[in-house]
Amino acid sequence: MAKTSNLREFQETILNRLKEVSATTGAASGSRLAVMVGSQRLLIDLVDVVEVLPVPPVLAVPHTQPWFLGVANVRGNLYNISDLVQFAGLPPQPRTANNRILLLNSDESTQSALVITSLIGLRNIQEMELKAVSDAQQQVFGHNFYEDAEKNQWVVFDVDALVKSPAFIQPNA
Repeated sequence: MAKTSNLREFQETILNRLKEVSATTGAASGSRLAVMVGSQRLLIDLVDVVEVLPVPPVLAVPHTQPWFLGVANVRGNLYNISDLVQFAGLPPQPRTANNRILLLNSDESTQSALVITSLIGLRNIQEMELKAVSDAQQQVFGHNFYEDAEKNQWVVFDVDALVKSPAFIQPNA
């Protein structure tokens, strides 16, 4: 039970820190939200995420792509819930207690949320080396990646490109 309690405290600390950093520094900061999507490490600009939550109950929508999980009610607002692992064409991952949804902040008229494998925390890109990604990675996640001191590669996830892509906008099968 202590492990669950510590995990919740860690997640609450990360979420509070995310709100603080987002409110005080915005996009100019080197801080990015670090998440896992399958085995891929992603960095997401703090201004692109409204909130990080446990995965709520999702109502499936028939005749849609497998990656479109359905809709969920989050505090009275309906969100389209998409599994980023499946959308990216990565091997499917079993659902675990570590899965989270990212409520996206976008200019699009629909409210979207992405299921991620796990939340890692905040990373500072100013402490990493900028690189370029391959064409295959670029199609789904973004145009650049950073390499940290441990030689881990962190792809910069382009939320705006995702929510404007025709495949994401029309999840019908």
